[in-house]
Amino acid sequence: MEPGELAAPLVFELGNIRSLLANWAFVQSAMSIDDPDMLILDYTRRMMGFLLFHPSPGTIEIIGLGGGSLAKYCHRYLPEASIVAVEIDPDVIAVREQFFMPPESERFEIVCDDGAEFVRRDTRSCDVLLVDGFDKDGQPAQLCSSSFYRDCHSRLKPGGILVVNLCDDYWKHGSILARIREHFECTIDLPMKIGMNRIIFAFRDGRLPSDPAALLQTAGDLDRIHPISFLLLANEISDGIKSRDERLGDSFDSDFQEAQSLSIASLWLATEIEHLPTIDPYILI
Repeated sequence: MEPGELAAPLVFELGNIRSLLANWAFVQSAMSIDDPDMLILDYTRRMMGFLLFHPSPGTIEIIGLGGGSLAKYCHRYLPEASIVAVEIDPDVIAVREQFFMPPESERFEIVCDDGAEFVRRDTRSCDVLLVDGFDKDGQPAQLCSSSFYRDCHSRLKPGGILVVNLCDDYWKHGSILARIREHFECTIDLPMKIGMNRIIFAFRDGRLPSDPAALLQTAGDLDRIHPISFLLLANEISDGIKSRDERLGDSFDSDFQEAQSLSIASLWLATEIEHLPTIDPYILI
């Protein structure tokens, strides 16, 4: 088929991996059919780093459902949390059963809406707001505007955390991060070692933990419950805290690495790796 003949979203399966394609070339979400709740993409595991600062959130909102990786993980491993996932594309919501998403209930809701409009209009608030919304062209402008980040700050409860997955042309990251910092005094910036993803943690109250030992203690507690290594995340985040002041004036070019796309071909290679959960993604949207 020609690329123009493919209508997103596409569900693509190779071996034990089922993925959701945002367009004919890029993987939006990937799932292990044997363990649907597992986070197999590295950027999703890094986004869960908010638990190091807020180990028991009561309310989690997710902008961008995709294949539901973050929603499923939070639903399974944070049983006390209420989760709302907002997805603009009804066709994405329509494939939810193919990705084994839990049924809607008092603690799990899927809303079909524009994420920016939802954050602006909805009267609720949340402890954690995860922003991972993309379309076939990348990050929509309304999900990385200054007004959107202002609304995110207003939506968070005291002690709340905004977590943003940046995955777009790398040269855009600096201006987007500057918009986040217009409304969030304290941020942690975690660039991916491979590809163009960049995970940003932004803190509503403008305070970061200053005790690395406490962060490591929390990581150890989380590692007894979760199947991902929060100790590794804690070490990465500690490095991010130490270097955040330097990055305020960074041009965002110093640690750039050539981007690679997680296409159908590279996904096939991933299925050949025995320890799939440890692989790093390339460009993921």
